[in-house]
Amino acid sequence: RGYGTVIARIIQAGAFATGVLILSTQIDLLLEFGRNVQPGESDETDLRLLTAIVELINDIVFEAVTLSGWRIYRASLTGNASGRPPNYEP
Repeated sequence: RGYGTVIARIIQAGAFATGVLILSTQIDLLLEFGRNVQPGESDETDLRLLTAIVELINDIVFEAVTLSGWRIYRASLTGNASGRPPNYEP
């Protein structure tokens, strides 16, 4: 079976979701500090930026593994042209 389309859509959706997550994290930091912050400004901002980076990485990796596995599993069930599982009877 070809999973090319499924994997391409997983990558597209993952890239979009990652972008939205990064944007929302930037907005959260902007609202928290009232300005754009850079590493090295103070210990408080460094700790908060490090926490945000770790949370982003954890969220992205967990969601990528979980949703990719689910999408590939579902694609293996609906591999025929009708999109229904092989033993489906209405």
